[in-house]
Amino acid sequence: MRRSLALSALLLFLVGAAPSQADTLLTGFGGVAFGGATDKSRGTYGGALGFLGSGPLGFELEFATTPEFFGGPDNDRVFTHNNVLTMMGSLLVAAPAGPVRIYGAAGAGLLKTRLEDPDNLFEVDSNDFGINVGGGFIAYLSDHVGLRADIRYFRDLQDEEPDNEFDIDFGRVDYWRFVGGITLKF
Repeated sequence: MRRSLALSALLLFLVGAAPSQADTLLTGFGGVAFGGATDKSRGTYGGALGFLGSGPLGFELEFATTPEFFGGPDNDRVFTHNNVLTMMGSLLVAAPAGPVRIYGAAGAGLLKTRLEDPDNLFEVDSNDFGINVGGGFIAYLSDHVGLRADIRYFRDLQDEEPDNEFDIDFGRVDYWRFVGGITLKF
């Protein structure tokens, strides 16, 4: 519960701290999650709200979900209902304003995994701190519409020994995500 409140407060702070001269970017995207903890490429989708002006710095808040991340009922996996959900804030470092903006991104936030067995004997929900790093580009077709492509690496961080000491290490969930989408600029 504390993590959710802290994440919500951070997101509200970031939204309230948007520079007044920055453009607001709203992006819907879809693509694939692959590698790492997933057994094969899986569909993923979500959206992002970003703020990026003519200068090099900006940030965004994004939400994405990948259903059947650990496998589905059509194979020999143990879990029939499962997904990975991310809610993260990321710092953007972009090339100067123009019809094509190349950017790098790095961020952190919630990486939530859900696992359920076929007989509903158990269900495991895990809310972990996650990180992402990657980049992409936005190619503007007009003053207010662009096409976006983005590739990022995601990883969860966990405290394997909850002993009131700060000893966070990489967790077991990691993957790459490649998405494309349409960006609206306001």
